[in-house]
Amino acid sequence: MVKKAKIKKTNDERILDQHHIDYQEVQFDWLANGKNALAEAESSGISPTSILKTIVLKGNDDEHDYLVVCLPLEYEINLKKIANELGRKQIHLADNKKLIKITGYIHGANTPIGIKIRKGFPIYFDERIKPFEQISVSAGKVGRSVRLKQVDLVKLVSGKYLRIE
Repeated sequence: MVKKAKIKKTNDERILDQHHIDYQEVQFDWLANGKNALAEAESSGISPTSILKTIVLKGNDDEHDYLVVCLPLEYEINLKKIANELGRKQIHLADNKKLIKITGYIHGANTPIGIKIRKGFPIYFDERIKPFEQISVSAGKVGRSVRLKQVDLVKLVSGKYLRIE
């Protein structure tokens, strides 16, 4: 009998476990495979629009004014629209070179789960994900995601919805 190698859980998966939130581990290596990762997901019955990227944004108020927006991988972010929705003059992308210092994650591994729990940044979701019962976000490691109920994630991170289109 061959033993299956046990995959070590990420800190973000442990957070979900601590909060008794059911999830499924999934692989979407967007950085390495690009649109092919979405095609693979779709072929396994997962809508690409339900797979979210986590983008860290910087407000213009002070050096600690960060927020997080989660939107489907296939969509582009509209910074002017987000600033307008939040009643701000401007919003900028956070410096990719400083992401690990800002969030504790490298580019491609940012997740609303750990960022909210550890940093307390406000989390916003693109309202176009509302029709999906299940969504996927990074598990805190590049190429590794968790698939869970949208309502569970939004509640865990005290998320709000925004019109990002």
